[in-house]
Amino acid sequence: MTWPPPDFRSRIDRVLGRPAAFALTAALLLALFSWTFVANPDRVAPTKDPAYYTWRTEMLLSEPPQRQLEIKGAFDMFSGGYRVAAPVLGGYLRTIPGVDTLKTTIILMVALPVLTALLLAGFAYRQRPDPLMWHSVALGSASLFLTPPFVGYLDNVLCLFFLAASLPFLDRARYSWPARAAFAMFVVLAGMTHPTTVVIFCATLGLMAAWRLLWRRFALKSVIADDGPILLTAFLSVVFVYLVWKFGVWGPSANIADAALPPPYGSDFFVDRLMLWVKAMRPLLNGPLFAIGLIGLIVAARRQPPANLEPEDVPASFTGKRHPLGEDELTRVSLIWLAPLVGIFGFLGGLTYPYYRFFNTTLAWVLLVGVGIAVAARYFIDKAGEGGTKRVALLGVVALLVIVGTNFTTGFKLSGWNNAEGGWISAQQREDLSALRAHLANEDDDRPVVFVIDQDDRDFQIWGFTKLSGNTSRYGLPPGMVDQAFLYLGSLENYLAGEPTLVGEETYDKLSPALLEDAEEGFERSEGEPIVVAAAAFNETGENATLFQSEGPFLGPDPGDVEVLLVSNGNVGFVGSESPRHTTAASDADGGILHLLRVIGGLLLLLLPGLLAFHYFIPDGVFADGLGMVPALSLALLITVGTLVLGVTRTPFTSLLAGICIAIATAFGYLLLRSISRHAHPPERVIYGP
Repeated sequence: MTWPPPDFRSRIDRVLGRPAAFALTAALLLALFSWTFVANPDRVAPTKDPAYYTWRTEMLLSEPPQRQLEIKGAFDMFSGGYRVAAPVLGGYLRTIPGVDTLKTTIILMVALPVLTALLLAGFAYRQRPDPLMWHSVALGSASLFLTPPFVGYLDNVLCLFFLAASLPFLDRARYSWPARAAFAMFVVLAGMTHPTTVVIFCATLGLMAAWRLLWRRFALKSVIADDGPILLTAFLSVVFVYLVWKFGVWGPSANIADAALPPPYGSDFFVDRLMLWVKAMRPLLNGPLFAIGLIGLIVAARRQPPANLEPEDVPASFTGKRHPLGEDELTRVSLIWLAPLVGIFGFLGGLTYPYYRFFNTTLAWVLLVGVGIAVAARYFIDKAGEGGTKRVALLGVVALLVIVGTNFTTGFKLSGWNNAEGGWISAQQREDLSALRAHLANEDDDRPVVFVIDQDDRDFQIWGFTKLSGNTSRYGLPPGMVDQAFLYLGSLENYLAGEPTLVGEETYDKLSPALLEDAEEGFERSEGEPIVVAAAAFNETGENATLFQSEGPFLGPDPGDVEVLLVSNGNVGFVGSESPRHTTAASDADGGILHLLRVIGGLLLLLLPGLLAFHYFIPDGVFADGLGMVPALSLALLITVGTLVLGVTRTPFTSLLAGICIAIATAFGYLLLRSISRHAHPPERVIYGP
């Protein structure tokens, strides 16, 4: 099979190749991912991880940026180091469009997979200028972004978004300084999001160069000429990321080990989770599409020179089947970027780590499923045009649409995407924590707040319960107090006695003393007296559940001089007080049409820097490229400027500061637009013989 196909100008291809068709597919993806939130405006983002990104964003708005580095918790379970791209991006959403606290993660979870799918489609389309390829990759890859490796893991998805944006510059970096600059910017930002994934990606680039060296029969000089610039750019970018972590752009240095903290679970748990993830990917249906994409790329690459290599540039010594397969950029990326998946087999070597997490270190398997859909669809469409097999061809196209459609429906179901009652914070938790936040709004913001938590299930997964409780509970703190949250695992009585709670379970008995010690160390750094909070949302079972069974005054152990609050059913009361419970529910009123207009206008404003800079970085860019690349460039420029400005000012990310950052990024985009030379062409490509 060749691209473009012989009937490329057919009616179907003419329709699919129009800008309106590209825009329609993008709009369809946006509607699929966002409809549930439009229909249920009060719901929150699905899964549990958005709790972490929510409080980090809120803290950036009210605290100096270095506080992001100082929040660690016992066993560093809340540390993030310089994984700061997500909170900076969240800060823009909160201040400029005025997106609500709970809706910031919704916008990110909707926009990032859609934009990443569009970026993958744009990359594939540049290598195979068939509009069917663009639509197939966009729809096919987006349908897989609802599988477990991606839903909820915002830092992983944001990192992969940046890496997907870097792909079109792999070949252009050979001759273009703007391409090298764009590639470096995306890699650095990926390193400020999830460094381990970036290291794996850069190692993959080395394997891509080795692949090319092999197919060129070890013509080292030519490989250095073509891959040297991108490898050097990647290396310098990784070094820069390391220096940022080591010396600190916001003041404190950070250990690169903070980038990934695996839970202390055994190999059996990780293997079971791996099997669940694989099952959710529906390998019986998507596996054949993956294989078709893989084989289709290899066959196509061996039949003709790739799009990035002109026939006259291929010397006689390199003609034949070997050369094109080693040169084709889409084939190289798709095949070699599968290498990180070797990590899922660590259990075979007796190693213990989250094997399943290697699925979200690469996008190659997602890309190949989309390519497989394109190859199969092109085959069926071509057959339908030959006559005599139209019915079979039509059934084949319908089958592909069914697979993609059921990928979406299955993903929605397994991830709880369309479950209006699901999400990282339940309705009861939201009510209770909103009441607590309103109650604490008048307190001194230097007072520490200790959340006492417990549950009956005390095996090794108590780690996950503790971490989730720590992330979710911070929603109950007003601005200025988010950084003052601590945890205690165990009974309220033991906490008031200054003792850990020990139950005979290894993980529990490690956590309780460590959390108590972490809280006491935090008290020493604060000037105010601590406030102790026992919320029913984090004590549904366990030692403290009986505290919430009374219908009258809040009763419990004698708190002495310690202020102890009990929170349940939207009410806040004091332990030991004879006064009845009192309601302090916070209002979540809708901002109305004016707020909606502000949100829409603010989101459009955030796209302006990338729109101005687009043709500087991709001079021959078309509408299909811009759908993904314009937002990618905008977010990259805004996050870069925001991170640097925060490093200079060391102040909270206020609306004024965010506005200044947007002005700087927009002005920079305008300068790039003015500097474009529309007569620039890439230099003559030279391939050296062996």
